[in-house]
Amino acid sequence: MNIRRKISISIITIISIFIIGFLLGATIFTGYLEYSEHSFIPGEISAPTWEAGKYWTYSFKTPEIEDVISRIVVASDDGVDYLVGVASRLDAQRHAVLNYNPMLGRIAMRNLSIYEKGIPQPLFSFPLKKNSQWTFSMFDVEEFKAKVISIRSVNLPINGSTILVDIEATAPSGELLTYSYDTSAEWIRSLMFEDSSGNVILDMTLVSYGMGFAGEVYFIRAQDLFNETYTSERGSPAMDFYNSFYDLGHPNWGPWDYLVYYYEVITGENSGETITVTDPLSKETMRRIISPNTFESTLGTIPSESGEWKVSVVLGGESYLRLRIAGGIEYIWTV
Repeated sequence: MNIRRKISISIITIISIFIIGFLLGATIFTGYLEYSEHSFIPGEISAPTWEAGKYWTYSFKTPEIEDVISRIVVASDDGVDYLVGVASRLDAQRHAVLNYNPMLGRIAMRNLSIYEKGIPQPLFSFPLKKNSQWTFSMFDVEEFKAKVISIRSVNLPINGSTILVDIEATAPSGELLTYSYDTSAEWIRSLMFEDSSGNVILDMTLVSYGMGFAGEVYFIRAQDLFNETYTSERGSPAMDFYNSFYDLGHPNWGPWDYLVYYYEVITGENSGETITVTDPLSKETMRRIISPNTFESTLGTIPSESGEWKVSVVLGGESYLRLRIAGGIEYIWTV
């Protein structure tokens, strides 16, 4: 065998070993060729298919709440939308009056679009590719322009290896949404919503996820009815405030099952507050007397009664009160 032939065989052998090693060292994962050193060749990530009992546990932070942990569950689907609820009635009521959880109710099966005012909004636009762009509206903000910033392989301490799709969405009015899609969890890994001044309005983070949830899940179709803030300064005399709102039921779905209220209050020394909510039949359905040196937030429900409601607030000394009331229609699904 001559030297030239030996060299040719050696080159072929080396190339063959390289190709075999390359193929054995790579795995196909949701449209990406992923290598042991965690680099990958971009491809496409398609929308997942969810099943009843699939769940995600999230931590929520807002200006009103701090570290609320909620379990979001797929209850079923109607062939067009997934029906998604929360595993706690209290969490459903909290969302109804504070509007912080965008994931409850219906989510379109086709693109995992979230409904806002009855219209599906594409938080994601599958298939996801780097630099792909689209628009949507969310949190009462119009025309977010979303763009896939990066697609990266990560190795998480608890959930292991996954692919994260990082997305940034900006609105003409200055609001910012930054969020990521997790291919293993098949849903949101993290989401942060900032207003035009840079204040964080919502910060949600995935804690865990899985399959096989069994039990009841809740969703409350809600509408804001009342939202007022009252303040008085230290040393000021007692101040009376009078407001009203109308309970006319949902414009499309009929009477409310109940009203949900939430208030947060701060009082100083020698201060105090009285909150009174009166229904259209002149019955006091809620009356709270707040003592000095109080710092608390409270959520509850009161029966719905169609007509004009009265709200009376008395402040004394250094006081702060924010009162919110929403009408709610409750849905319970068994998984």
